[in-house]
Amino acid sequence: MEVIGQLDAAAGTTYRYWTFNGKVPGPMIRVRQGDNVEITLHNDAGSHMVHSVDFHAALGPGGGAALSQAVPGESKTFTFQATIPGLFVYHCGTPMVAEHIANGMYGLILVEPAGGLPHADREYYVMQGELYTDSPFGKAGSQAFSSAKLMREAPEYYVFNGAVDALTKARTLRADVGQAVRIFFGDAGPNKASSLHVVGEIFTRDYVLGSLTSPPLLNVQTAAVPPGAAEIVELKAVMPGQFNLMDHAMSRMSKGLMATLEVSGRADAALMHVGPEPGPGELQPTTIASSRAIGMDETGQGDMRPPSASESPADRDSAGDSAHRAAGTVAMDHEPEMRHAKLAPKPGQLNRLIGCLKPHDLEIMLALLHSNKVYRLQGRPLEFSQNEDRIVRVTGHLGVIVPVDDPSIPTFTVDTVDELASTCDAKISPEKLRQLSTARSEDQSSSAGTAIGMTDMKFTRTTVNIQAGQSVTWKNTSAVVHNVVDDPNKAIAASDVHLPPAVQPFGSGFLQPGETYTHTFIAPGIYRYVCTLHESGGMKGTVVVK
Repeated sequence: MEVIGQLDAAAGTTYRYWTFNGKVPGPMIRVRQGDNVEITLHNDAGSHMVHSVDFHAALGPGGGAALSQAVPGESKTFTFQATIPGLFVYHCGTPMVAEHIANGMYGLILVEPAGGLPHADREYYVMQGELYTDSPFGKAGSQAFSSAKLMREAPEYYVFNGAVDALTKARTLRADVGQAVRIFFGDAGPNKASSLHVVGEIFTRDYVLGSLTSPPLLNVQTAAVPPGAAEIVELKAVMPGQFNLMDHAMSRMSKGLMATLEVSGRADAALMHVGPEPGPGELQPTTIASSRAIGMDETGQGDMRPPSASESPADRDSAGDSAHRAAGTVAMDHEPEMRHAKLAPKPGQLNRLIGCLKPHDLEIMLALLHSNKVYRLQGRPLEFSQNEDRIVRVTGHLGVIVPVDDPSIPTFTVDTVDELASTCDAKISPEKLRQLSTARSEDQSSSAGTAIGMTDMKFTRTTVNIQAGQSVTWKNTSAVVHNVVDDPNKAIAASDVHLPPAVQPFGSGFLQPGETYTHTFIAPGIYRYVCTLHESGGMKGTVVVK
């Protein structure tokens, strides 16, 4: 199910989660070694995406993902035998897998040995995850997913069980002094490892990486859990108070990663007390005045101020701490300079220009790929990459930037701003652009054809040029479901699609592997379309009709 949930209740932040059974993480599944496990995955009819489930405990290609790929409204069933005991992660296995995990589609499955696990007084289910939002941490309102931050591995939020404060305050983990506490812990990632730590406690047993066939480590301070892995840790609460469960990569506390374990009972002054050790004949020490453990401030330093009865560690985080809000690309609001760009390329970097299909649209010349700032062309954002020298085509009136992978297309190379200016003035003259446009058009119509394939995450041709009345055929050449949509009401972002004026939207429906869809284009213009199932991963294309 895709649901709107509270990401940060205190800040008034919501997020559209992709979930198993409406929760993050999904249900904790508990079976015994040797059990046959039958899984039915029903993809809610209100979903926008194809979904599936991959069990790390299931031995077979894809962990069941290929057997459970379900379009919205569809159900799929498969069965696997739980042969290996341990604690395992499960997650959606539909490409782009990292996007589905980041949006909340993960959980744990415990395969107990035939004789079960030793007794524990309390058991808890905790998973760490990352959320990649367009807006910085702490922004109020509904937050959108950012595929760019996902690919940069730059999450805005780190969370336990799906949300800020999900395991604090009213949902604090609880135990009594003397009780054995077991935590089934998983790191969903999709990108970052976890260093699980409880401040003021030691893990008496640590079943490393969730293995139940290896002996556990004893008396461990911090458990290292890579993304896509799980760990079973146990502790025995010996002192009352509030204990912080955290990732020892401590800056993540400022991005939402904190849980609390509240222990009730009688304190043992011999274990910890105020003041020095008493001398012979002196009175025995008393315990700490507050029953809560000493907290940590947002820098990770000890805060000796005892918290009030209504205060949680999250309440102490500095509201003025804005370091984590500075991440990400900042959009520039200014318009680019016309023709004579004043942007100096990096030393030694070659900047390439190429004419677009309509010469008069290139009155605006952009100086190229030397920064990752966002410029705007007639109100539409244009992103430039600084990672490599790429040839780009700028369709100026729409602000479309597409990679050009055809080496036969003429390019212009400049090394300085002056040379760029002279190139704009001389080499890229209207006459030259007309010649290039004509040559490109003839080349596309005569030899390019109108077939477009689909890999798991992209269209094999991002731009095709055809004449009015010609058709384009898309074929799903991948192993997953795709679609072709040019409809602002169905795309995740309406700005990702475009139709000429008065042209009706079109769409293919779901295309299973091997299926095709053909559309005939009558009206000239530029058509920008997407696969809505993988739109946020960059699966977009353009058809230019002359």
